[in-house]
Amino acid sequence: MIEANKIVANFQMIASRVVKFELETKEVNNNGKEKVNVKNNFDYEVIKIEEHDEAYYGIVQFKTNFVAKVGKSTLFKIFVVYEGKFLGNKSNLKQEDFKKMLELNGVVALSQFTRSYVLSATALAGINPPVRLPMINIYQLKKLKEEIKQ
Repeated sequence: MIEANKIVANFQMIASRVVKFELETKEVNNNGKEKVNVKNNFDYEVIKIEEHDEAYYGIVQFKTNFVAKVGKSTLFKIFVVYEGKFLGNKSNLKQEDFKKMLELNGVVALSQFTRSYVLSATALAGINPPVRLPMINIYQLKKLKEEIKQ
């Protein structure tokens, strides 16, 4: 095994939290006849980046919502905002590189935290099977987000 101090990244998550969580369920008589259609949307936002003496400090939020329908009836709605706080070592990173790491590494980490949170919350809410976030391509998310801004 390799010692951790030899491979620790210059970019670290120092805190995370669920900023917002909404879950709405409705009883829908389906009798297993119609397929449940789930629509997902994903986004992220860099909330702030600060420069301190030895480190960069940044906050990024990962956002997702789900709407599940049986026919025209809504079965459930979910909305989550998951936030992470990150530090970057200034001696080894430029501020632009730190911002890129927030948008890629930070969003990847938060998407997996969100995945676990939604799976657990929907299982506890009695949604069977519980909701699983699909794996997403963060590079594609970033690219499409940039295209929308233009």
